[in-house]
Amino acid sequence: MKKKVLSLLIFICVTAVVIPGFRNIGGQVVCFGDSITYGAQVDGHSWVYFLSQEHSDIDFVNAGRSGRKTSDKAELLPVLKKYPDANYYLIFLGVNDLKNGNDSMVNSCVENMKWMINEIRKANNDAKIVILAPSDINLVTMNEINKGKKYNENTKQSLYKLEKKYQELAKAQHTEFISLLHVVSKPNYADGLHPNIAGQKEIANAVWKGLKNLN
Repeated sequence: MKKKVLSLLIFICVTAVVIPGFRNIGGQVVCFGDSITYGAQVDGHSWVYFLSQEHSDIDFVNAGRSGRKTSDKAELLPVLKKYPDANYYLIFLGVNDLKNGNDSMVNSCVENMKWMINEIRKANNDAKIVILAPSDINLVTMNEINKGKKYNENTKQSLYKLEKKYQELAKAQHTEFISLLHVVSKPNYADGLHPNIAGQKEIANAVWKGLKNLN
């Protein structure tokens, strides 16, 4: 009986090691993003906060800033200097670039993301880089302020195109990719643009699931 139990334990341990996609997430994870990463509309309780709460053994760093675009790419440089030994860099950017979006804006996001990937590799070639395709917007619940900023149908269509472009970039640059485009449920937008607490938790769960299934 003891031999059977021991054999079963060994099998479980070996299986956990060899299952494709199984990865032990640890160390420091820097999350570089915009207001959704920062935690606008939720008092800072963004997806980064919930990941930190649920996985306290991992150092999730919130490097978000409201209003940040991929074109603010140079803001990554002091972050790289501050966290030179990070194990992961998660980049969640794009929606602010796509106000009244078009194909040219989408392509600019891709070029800016490519630049950031290169800078991360120059600073820390051992870090895993994960491109996060931004979450969708909800035009039905979009408030007047965000409508005035031209978050509109063109933004929505551009986000769908950006998801595909980011996935192609990840493949070409040999980085990781997690899509958040369809993660936030329609009712879970605080103002049509920013997820509420429930939406932020949905993002946190999707990011964690994605990290655990990286190749």
